[in-house]
Amino acid sequence: MYEKSILKRLADMGVSRLILSWDTFVGVIVLFSVYILTGGDVPKSAADSMLNTIIVVSASIFSIVLAGLALVTSFSDKLFIYAWQKIGEYDNLITTFQYNLYIPLGLILLATVLDFVYYSPIAMIVLIAIFSYMIVSLVDLVNFIAKYGLQRGEFARQEIEKTARNQTEEPVVTEEELEDILEKIRKLSEKVDDD
Repeated sequence: MYEKSILKRLADMGVSRLILSWDTFVGVIVLFSVYILTGGDVPKSAADSMLNTIIVVSASIFSIVLAGLALVTSFSDKLFIYAWQKIGEYDNLITTFQYNLYIPLGLILLATVLDFVYYSPIAMIVLIAIFSYMIVSLVDLVNFIAKYGLQRGEFARQEIEKTARNQTEEPVVTEEELEDILEKIRKLSEKVDDD
């Protein structure tokens, strides 16, 4: 049975996989770098163009990730999905996509609030750091999809080779089946002799 909660699935996948990753490292570096370079104050006039760019890029990334999720789930055959579920990776695949869909949505929401409702220089610095995190996280997602594609290709190759081997090999008869066949032959032979 699948787990509906993304938080539970993220915990099962390993929060350390998210925290101890390059994208988190880059986000933290950007946070401190921007804070030090700006002195903790990004003026609203400088932030206006960045906010619009962040909203547009985040919306584009959301669309790309959503399209990727649709492609990965629709182009996988039942046997491959079953194999991935057996090894516990299919949930991780869906969870990774779902997580990467929430990041741009959060950025769009935060950027919209900063642009139209209330501007905070510290929140702007956090927004820039999360934006950097999202970009590097997208690279991780691409690597994850590439791994999935390579495994899908290997699975297809093995299935095709297995099917080809089964078609070319002579059928193997077990000893029990051979004994059964011999017994039937004896009975037919006896019947023919009696007639």
